[in-house]
Amino acid sequence: MPFDPEPQSDAVVLRAMVLLASFSTATEVWKTAAERRAGRDPSAQEAEAVVRPYLWEARRALDEGLMRLQGNLAYLHTGEEERAPGLVRRFENLMTLSRVARRLHVVHQRLLSLYPGVSAALVEAARRLQSEAAALLEIEEERFPDALGPFLERALAFTAWMARELAVGG
Repeated sequence: MPFDPEPQSDAVVLRAMVLLASFSTATEVWKTAAERRAGRDPSAQEAEAVVRPYLWEARRALDEGLMRLQGNLAYLHTGEEERAPGLVRRFENLMTLSRVARRLHVVHQRLLSLYPGVSAALVEAARRLQSEAAALLEIEEERFPDALGPFLERALAFTAWMARELAVGG
């Protein structure tokens, strides 16, 4: 019987991605529970002394994720990857975008804690970007690269704007 490595290879890659997604989700749940046990709940009004350091770190983490997506954008436009590496890159992009969306959600909540010390427009921009990131997670693979580029431009402009407003207020 001839050996056909392709289906088996795809199955191994798929199992690895499912396992990684499960671990990633479990880690996020654990981190959220630990934050709440420590008394930090972004769904409630929080003290500025707690919120500002979080937002500075969140801005750095957002920039890191956005730059990773920006770097992968070149590969997305070529469409020349083999099946397994292409699946892995798509998975990586979706996982990174998912983390960006979750981070933007918490950034929005914590910016609300600083309002009116930050502009209402900044708070609203965080909300809109989070919604846009969530929508990108659902977009079909063929349209993803063309939609991702403009999102990245707006998101990187947002993190720079957020840094300016945090620097003025803090």
